[in-house]
Amino acid sequence: MRITALKTSLAAVVASMDGILATASNDNDRDLTAEEQTAFDAKAIEAKDLQAKIAREESVLALKASAATPVVLPGAAPGAAQPGTVPATVAEKPEPGAMVGRIAIALAATGGRDQRAMAAHAQEIWGDQTGQIVANMEQSTATKGGYLVDTAYSADFIGLLRPKVVIRNAGARSVPMPDGNITMRKQTGSTNAGYVGERTPAPTTDIAVGSLSMSAKTLRALVPITNQLLRRASFGVDAMVRDDLITSAAIKEDQQFLRGTGSDLAPAGLRSMIIAGNVLTMTANPTLVTVRSDMARLKLKVVNANVPLSKCGYIMSPTVQSFLENITDGNGNKAFPEVASGRFGIYPLFVTTSVPDNLGAGANESEIYFGDFEQFLIGDTYQVTLAASDSAAYDDNGTIRSAFSNDETLIRLIEEHDTELRYDAAFAVLTGVTWKP
Repeated sequence: MRITALKTSLAAVVASMDGILATASNDNDRDLTAEEQTAFDAKAIEAKDLQAKIAREESVLALKASAATPVVLPGAAPGAAQPGTVPATVAEKPEPGAMVGRIAIALAATGGRDQRAMAAHAQEIWGDQTGQIVANMEQSTATKGGYLVDTAYSADFIGLLRPKVVIRNAGARSVPMPDGNITMRKQTGSTNAGYVGERTPAPTTDIAVGSLSMSAKTLRALVPITNQLLRRASFGVDAMVRDDLITSAAIKEDQQFLRGTGSDLAPAGLRSMIIAGNVLTMTANPTLVTVRSDMARLKLKVVNANVPLSKCGYIMSPTVQSFLENITDGNGNKAFPEVASGRFGIYPLFVTTSVPDNLGAGANESEIYFGDFEQFLIGDTYQVTLAASDSAAYDDNGTIRSAFSNDETLIRLIEEHDTELRYDAAFAVLTGVTWKP
C-alpha cells in the first residue's frame, strides 16, 4: 500500500516538472527563468528521493515474498504437496468507502490513542483483514493529528462524493495530487489555422496556453456518533458512519465548488472563476421568448469559444428547474418537456440547493451555469485523515455542544483538494434569474 502512494506521488512530481518545461516551451521555446529553474531542480531532487524510497519498498516486498512459507493443515507433513496446504482465497472486498467507516469506528471506540487496541477492536468486529489495515495505518503530521487512511480506501471514499457533489457529478475531472501540489498547462485560447499558398508562411497552429497551479486546501468535517451506537458496533454500522461522513463532506464541497471564494485556505468556486465576458444577465420582464433567448445566449457563449464540449451540462436551483419544467406555450403544451427527464435541450441538467434563490438587491434572484465540466479540475490528494475525541465540543447550528456531556464521540474527517479551470472560456453563467413557477 505504501508503494502505491509513493508511485502516485512520483507521478505528480514528474507532471509538475513537465508543466514547468511546457510553460517555457510554449513561450517561444525560451530558457527557464531563475525561479523556474529553482522549482525544477527542487522537483528533480524530490523525484530522486521518491525513486529511492520506491526501490527500498520493492526490495522489502521481494524479501517478504522469498521468506513466505505455506500454511500446513493439521496432520499434514511439513513440505507435503497439496492438499497439505491451504489454497489461496480471495480477500474480502469491502463495500466502497466502508473501510473509512470501520476505521472511524475503531478510532472512536478506543479513543484513538492506542493503535494496538484499535487494531484489536477492528479485528474482533470485522476480521483479520480490517485489523491488519488498522494496525498498519500511519499517523498524520501534516494535518495535526489523526490517522491516514490508505490511498486506495481514501479514493473509494472520495469516489462516493461524486453523486452528492453536483460539480463532481456533472463530469469534473479529478486530478491526483498526492504531494499536495501540481502545476500543469491550461488552455487560454483556441487554435489558429488556415489555407496558404506556396512559399507562404503557415499561420501559428499552437493552442494558446498558460499554466495553472493547484495546492491542497484542507476541508474538515465533524460527525458526532453516540457512544451507545459504538458499544453495539457491528456490520452495517460502518456503512452508517461512512454515509454520515460523506454527507458532511459533500455538503461543504457542493457549496464551495460552486460559489466559494478562493483563498489561501479554500478552493475557488466555479462562479468566481468564470471570465467577465461570460457573465450574462437575464432579460428583464421574462417571457417564453426571452427565456429561450437567454438559454441560447448562455450556451452559445461556450460553444462559440471552441470549447471541446466533452461533458457539457447545466446547473441550476430547484426553483429554476421547476419553472422550466412547467412553463407552457400558447397552446398549453410544456415548452421544455425534456426537463422532467433531467435535460435541457440535448444536454444534462443538474439541480442543487447550493445555487441560491435569494441573490440580488431584492433577494429573489438566482443563477444558471452552462459549460464543459471536463474542463473543471479538482486536484485530490486521495488521502483522508481521521481522528476521534469523546471530550471535544462542536457547533450544532449555533449551539455549542459537548461530546462528553452528550455521551458522544466526535469523528473529525480531513480531506484535501483544490480547483482550477483548464480552459478559461469553458463556462458561462446567467445571472439575475427571477424565474419562478
